[in-house]
Amino acid sequence: MSSRNNIFGYSNRKSEIKKRTWIVMVLFMLLICLLFWRVSNCMYFNSKPLKTMADAQYTIDEKYGPQYKLLDCNGNDLLTYKKHFYAIIDPVDYLRFNEYTSKYDLEILTITLRNFNKTYDLEKIKGTGTGQKLRYEIDEVTYEKLKDIKKVKGFYTYYSNDVVKDGYWKIENVLTSTTYNKVTVNPESKKVVSKTVSKGADSLEMQLYNKTKENEYTKTSFSKGVNGEIGAGTTVTPKNNINVRLTIDEQIQVKVENILHEEKYNKIGILLMESSSGKIRAMAQKDDNAYNVNLGYPSTNGALPGSIFKVIVDEAGIDMNKINNYQEFTINSKIFSEEPFKGNTFTVAEALAKSSNNIFAQIGWKVGVQNIYNYAQKQGMVSKVLDLEQEDIGNFQEDISNPTYAQTSQTAIGQNITITPLEALSIPNTIINNGVYVKPSIIDAYVNDKKEVLEKVTPKSTRVLKKQTAETVKLHMIDVVNKGTGDAAYIKGMDIGGKTGTTTYEQGNKSDGWFVGFFNLNGKNYSMVVYVNDIKMNIAGIADEEGGGTAAPIFKKVVNSLKNMQ
Repeated sequence: MSSRNNIFGYSNRKSEIKKRTWIVMVLFMLLICLLFWRVSNCMYFNSKPLKTMADAQYTIDEKYGPQYKLLDCNGNDLLTYKKHFYAIIDPVDYLRFNEYTSKYDLEILTITLRNFNKTYDLEKIKGTGTGQKLRYEIDEVTYEKLKDIKKVKGFYTYYSNDVVKDGYWKIENVLTSTTYNKVTVNPESKKVVSKTVSKGADSLEMQLYNKTKENEYTKTSFSKGVNGEIGAGTTVTPKNNINVRLTIDEQIQVKVENILHEEKYNKIGILLMESSSGKIRAMAQKDDNAYNVNLGYPSTNGALPGSIFKVIVDEAGIDMNKINNYQEFTINSKIFSEEPFKGNTFTVAEALAKSSNNIFAQIGWKVGVQNIYNYAQKQGMVSKVLDLEQEDIGNFQEDISNPTYAQTSQTAIGQNITITPLEALSIPNTIINNGVYVKPSIIDAYVNDKKEVLEKVTPKSTRVLKKQTAETVKLHMIDVVNKGTGDAAYIKGMDIGGKTGTTTYEQGNKSDGWFVGFFNLNGKNYSMVVYVNDIKMNIAGIADEEGGGTAAPIFKKVVNSLKNMQ
């Protein structure tokens, strides 16, 4: 029995050994398969991110420049750039790996940096224990001396092309900035407080940011060895960025800016637009370090438009059949008694050409403030035009549902409302577009790095006036230039229509000059606004200079400069 038990016991142990061996072999095969899968997965599926992680340990990237290009309508870069030069020291690698580096190279580096700026002293970094890079800005001469030093560990040089931000209120800088200084007044201390805040999510600037936030920056890439040696830098330019093409024409913009810089007035804004498309070809002001007058001054809702607003009253009256082109009005001695036309009779066209406040007060009574407001609103005069963060909006300064006769008189001559020059663009533009309001635009398209269009921006348009109304008012505005207050804008051989405006405010101590007009050049219609802030007043508090003598001549200069471009 015992012999037999031994036999069976041996057989069972042998079977158990085979079983365990089989299990071990299966586990071993599974482990091999798992390792094979991991290697395959790394090599074929996850190789790119892993490679990036590995390369990052031995690559240094210095990013610079804008996150997107801002182009004019012809594809020219509108941003201004300036080169900045840098010497970079990694203190850890510099102190760890330069034991056997040429003393000559180390001394050249140390002395050159110290000669440029005595605070750039590499002797002082010994024993600091800091791992933070030292970024020394240098000039081009110093850069040329240092760039060929290759054997010093933990050191490299590079230069960047950075956007020049001089002139914050230049339209290019406004568009590319996502923050602004918000000014508030403390209600208790009455102190003015200014702080930097982000622009609103609905602003045009943030729309551009959101379109381009996934873009890559231009960078200089350096390879870094395990012993601290750093290779020559290679410039890496993005290939798949989204860029912004504006409606601005750089050539026209420069011509307009040159005219502005010649003028004696300190605050002038000019807007020039292609009428049918609503594309703004120039948006300029004399001083880009002062608030952009084309957007309207902060918290003022723009400026008083004066007599340029009479065009809105004219078109509303004719379009609603409240007045007609042949109707005559007689000067009323009880209103605006200072007017020199006492007893005279005028048609609407004659009243607009002479800019009669007396007659337009009477027309305002016939049309009604509510109707005047409605026609202004349909042409974008009480809302933002471009949706810029710091763009102001117009405002009617009375109860439009129940105004007094005096308030209506003031509204009809543009002295009881405010608008911005951007809003004023619609005054000549709706007329030259045969009654269609085309909302001005400054973004033309989003393009790739090859300047191919990825997305086109389509301007919005709305019919505001009957075509016949627009044709009638167009002739009235041509009369203003040919034989009225806008004769300083007259150019022989061109059909130019427009309207002058002169305002008084702050108890008659200040005045502004306006001219809004349209013209045709080489078969294409253009609309333009010229706004001159703070023109000369005389002792009696009357505008010594008027829109016809300030803004209208500037309008003429711009048109002549465009003629010379052809």
